[in-house]
Amino acid sequence: MIVTKNYMDIKIWLQEQIAQESGKQIADTSCDEEFENFDLDSLSLVSLSYELETKFDLDIGPTVFTEFNTINKLSEWVETQK
Repeated sequence: MIVTKNYMDIKIWLQEQIAQESGKQIADTSCDEEFENFDLDSLSLVSLSYELETKFDLDIGPTVFTEFNTINKLSEWVETQK
């Protein structure tokens, strides 16, 4: 299911996904914290990148998490993709 690429929707979705993958509470998943601080392994990042591609109809790879290294930065980038 492809959804609208609205910044807040993307941000909330990413926060939920990262909390689930990292085993943290959503409240403990800061949107300004770098992804590397969430202790996600490479399999989790591959899974997240696939889910991100599918949900928002993008063509990306797991390196997107190093290029845009926070939830806020990644949300802004996703919103600008057509």
